[in-house]
Amino acid sequence: MIKLLYILPMLSSVTAAAHFSRAGNNWTALACLLLPLILFSRRRWVMRLFQLFLLGGGVIWLERMLFLVNLRRRMHMPWERLAVILGVVALFTMLTALVFQHKKIKEMFRKEALPVIRPALSASVLTFVLLFFVKLKVKVPVLLLMERFFPGSGWIEVIILMLYAGWITEKMMDPARTSAVRSRIWLVFSLLFFTQLILGVAGLEKLLMTGKLHLPVPAMIIAGPLFRGGGFFMLILFSSTVILLGPAWCSYLCYIGAWDNLSARTKKRPDALPKWLNKARAGIFLLIVVSALLLRWWDVSGIAATLTGATFGLMGVGIMALVSRKRGSMVHCISYCPIGLAANVLGKLNPFRLRITNSCTDCGACGYACRYDALSKEDIKNRKPGLTCTLCGDCISRCNDKSIHYSFPGLKPQTARALFIVTAVALHAVFLGVARL
Repeated sequence: MIKLLYILPMLSSVTAAAHFSRAGNNWTALACLLLPLILFSRRRWVMRLFQLFLLGGGVIWLERMLFLVNLRRRMHMPWERLAVILGVVALFTMLTALVFQHKKIKEMFRKEALPVIRPALSASVLTFVLLFFVKLKVKVPVLLLMERFFPGSGWIEVIILMLYAGWITEKMMDPARTSAVRSRIWLVFSLLFFTQLILGVAGLEKLLMTGKLHLPVPAMIIAGPLFRGGGFFMLILFSSTVILLGPAWCSYLCYIGAWDNLSARTKKRPDALPKWLNKARAGIFLLIVVSALLLRWWDVSGIAATLTGATFGLMGVGIMALVSRKRGSMVHCISYCPIGLAANVLGKLNPFRLRITNSCTDCGACGYACRYDALSKEDIKNRKPGLTCTLCGDCISRCNDKSIHYSFPGLKPQTARALFIVTAVALHAVFLGVARL
């Protein structure tokens, strides 16, 4: 009996696959056939995700029924039998979602020790919703690996990225693993970004969003539009992301920062940096803005401007390799990169914060974990991370007194942390799947 009940949701997937196949959407049909395979993970949040898909499938059947009924009525054709058949299919699809509420079937899926079901499910759903709008609303096929090379296959990539977001969120909910997982997924994103760049330059132009090369130096996000007098896409994307995630753009989504992080971590503990470096970064930001405007005013060629930007980027690589590695702090990101300063300042519009409570014993353990020089002895004494804090959260697991936590207006610290991780991981998954150059 239990096995029979378990098979019913699979039939709903097969029915949906038949519908899409008949409509000529063979890749979507394949996605429907493959979707039940996710249940083999035996994760409770995956089970809930599959339930949501069944409910969504029922809604799709109802929408199709109403469309066809209205079409047949306008053509003065019989519609009653069609309405009954599709209505029954829609009801069956929705009801099969309830199968997973059966106690015996629930027991087939392990309940995670940590409270990860809701965050993992939320990250998956948020990733799906964001990519859903990208898939349907953006005319250019921006889904990187599938849609551009195999038209119509984008839904399979959406499902993969959705599951990836849930899986990563599950791992990051464990404070002891957050730092390591964050560094790894950040590096994976950067590797994919530059692999895409190299292959695009080598001739695979489908890997480039517009078919035109954009210099992959973060400072160019600001300098490029100022020089060209247009092309604000990357600046708008950066600003909207910072508003959603605060300065965590620098610790989760920046394609350059992952390498500075890797270089700094070759030293076990970071050294304190001189305070004048913050002022130097403000000067560099001003220099970038003025230089871009002057190059435009002088009508400098695009090639010369690109070489100037490339030189600035190569100097940054030198800082990563030499200074960050020696000091153990991400000197490039916190002292050289002007877009990092923009993220820190603009990020103040975001409500996420890291708070240090009065239970802090000033032991300094959190400072040893911070590679952004945001937890100096003075910062800890003031019970407030410095301006260069990127909300990476590496310090939280190092605090033996649990005196550092995420905050968000109206939410408890644990809930604020879960919301932050869900948002960060979902945006990471979306960036991972969308063409970036």
